Amino acid sequence: MSMNSENRNAENNYAACTQYEAMLEDYLEGVLRGPEAATLTEHLQSCVGCRAALQDATASARLLAVAEPSPDPGAGFSRMVMARLRQELQTSEGKSIWRPVVAVAWRFAASAAFALLMLVSFDLGRHSQLQSDQSIVAENRMPEIVPERPSLPANRDDVLLMMADTSHGKQ
Repeated sequence: MSMNSENRNAENNYAACTQYEAMLEDYLEGVLRGPEAATLTEHLQSCVGCRAALQDATASARLLAVAEPSPDPGAGFSRMVMARLRQELQTSEGKSIWRPVVAVAWRFAASAAFALLMLVSFDLGRHSQLQSDQSIVAENRMPEIVPERPSLPANRDDVLLMMADTSHGKQ
């Protein structure tokens, strides 16, 4: 690496001083005169950042001088550009990357809603069928026969009467 390129790398690490930065362009164009020009020249000898900024501005000015001026685009240029931008935005909205994802999501939501509706209607139908089955079973159920318990004899005479009963509690 040459000494010149090392200096440039070191100079690029420094920024121009804010108090002199505005004067650099005037100095480059030769507009700056008198004591301000002398002060800036003296400052440039000691400040690496301002020297680098002046070199960058000089290179930029040379590039601009080489470039050919472009013709005036005309009065309607900005209107045409804005119309093209609006048209591009409108056509790009219809071509959204999310459009297929949204379509799949809506299909999934509709399928899930349909499945939920089917499950609820199946459960309601099953519940009503269970209730009707229970009512049919209740109607056809045999009554339970609970044998009558004979009452306990209260005294000795009741015991003799129970023993003498020939029907043995059947009527």
